Amino acid sequence: MGVQAQCHLFAMLSTLGLAAALCCRVSADTAAAGGGDGLPELLQITWHCGPDLPQGFQDSDGGVLHGALVTVGGFCSGQTGVAGKEERYPRGFLSRVWAVDLGEADARWRRLPDFPGAPRQELMGCVVGDALYCWGGFSYSAPFCYSDGYRLTKTDGQWVWSGLPSLPWPVSSAGVCAIGSRIYLTGGADYDLERFYTQADREGAVARMGARLLTIDTADLQSGWQELPPCPGTPRWVHATAAVDGKIYVIGGATGMDNSAATYCTVVDNWCYDTAKTAWDRLPDLPVSSGNFPAGAIAYADRYILLVGGYQYGQVMGVEGALRPAYGAGSKHYPDKPYYSDIFVFDTQTRSFGRASSLPLNNNLPMTVVSGDRIHLVGGETSGCRVEGESFGHHPDLYLVGSIQRAES
Repeated sequence: MGVQAQCHLFAMLSTLGLAAALCCRVSADTAAAGGGDGLPELLQITWHCGPDLPQGFQDSDGGVLHGALVTVGGFCSGQTGVAGKEERYPRGFLSRVWAVDLGEADARWRRLPDFPGAPRQELMGCVVGDALYCWGGFSYSAPFCYSDGYRLTKTDGQWVWSGLPSLPWPVSSAGVCAIGSRIYLTGGADYDLERFYTQADREGAVARMGARLLTIDTADLQSGWQELPPCPGTPRWVHATAAVDGKIYVIGGATGMDNSAATYCTVVDNWCYDTAKTAWDRLPDLPVSSGNFPAGAIAYADRYILLVGGYQYGQVMGVEGALRPAYGAGSKHYPDKPYYSDIFVFDTQTRSFGRASSLPLNNNLPMTVVSGDRIHLVGGETSGCRVEGESFGHHPDLYLVGSIQRAES
C-alpha cells in the first residue's frame, strides 16, 4: 500500500477492506445501542433520499446559494462492484462543482464552472450573502496543503469564480462559520503527504495551529485575514464550528499525528468564543468521545448545533496533552462497520447535549448544510450502505435530506 493510502485520513487502513461488504443490510431496530441513548431527544429528523450525485465522493464543501445547494471539490478512493454503478466511483481529487435547485420536485444535479484551484478535499466553504467563499484543503500533490481562496457568485445568470486573499498559512479541515459579513476560521491541520499536523504546521513555524482563530470581513476583503485570540483548548481539525447569536462554538474533532501518541486522538473539550467580548469560555465535554464532525451551517433554529455522524479514535487527548482511553460508544446503523450514525445536538441555551434522530447509515464527515427546517447531507465516508433499497459505495453518491422538528416533550 502506498504512502498516500497509509496516511489517508480517518484510519483508511481499517476501513477499505470493509467496503466490499456493501450489500450487507441491517434494519434500524437491530442497530447497536450507543452512548446517545441516555441523552434527551431534542430534535426529530425524517430522512429521504434526494437525487443521486453524479459521482461518489467525500469531503466536499459548499452551501445554499441562489436557491441551489452547491458542493465543491472532494475525493473518491475509487471503487468497483457497487450494484448498478460501475462508472460512479472513479478515483481522484475533484475540482468539479455541482448544484441542485431546491424546491423543484424533479431537480437533478447540474455542473457549474470548475473550482479554479488545484483539485482537493477538505476545503472550507461558507456562504455569506449571495456568494460562496472557499479556502484551503489538501491533496496528494505538492504543495499538499493549500492556502488559496476563491469566491463563487452568480451575475446576470452566469456563475463566476474570482480570487480571494489567501490564508496566512496552508490549512485543511478547519472549522468555518459566518456572523454578518465576517467569516471565522478555527483550527485545522497542515499536511505534507506523510502526516497531518495540528500542534504546529509542518515547519514548526505556526505554533498551536489547530487552536488558531482567524477572521476576514467579506465587506472589506482587501484588508485580508486577521488573527483573534486562539482557542485555549486542544489543537484540532475535523471539528464542528458554528455561529449562534454572535458566538462561535467549537466542538469535538481530532488531533493530527504530531503528538506524544504519534497518532490521531479524539478531542472532547469544547469551547465558545464571544465575538463581542473577544473571550473564550469552556463548554461541557462531549458525552461520548466521538469526533470528525462537519462544520459551517449546522445550527437549527438559531439554537441547536447538529453534530453529524463521526468516528472514535482509540485515545482522547486532553487540553494539557494528557492521553486517556476512549469512552462511551456511539450508535451504528451497521454494527459491523466503522463510523457512527449518531446526531448529537448541543443546545446553546442550556449549554447541554442531547440527540436527534439517527442517520439511516454509518457516515463520517458528509458535507452538512442546515437551511430552514431541512438538513442536507452530501457524500461522506460510509464503508458501504443501502438506503431506500439502493446500494452506495464507501465514498457514496448519496444526497440525503432530512426534515427537522423539535421533539415533543
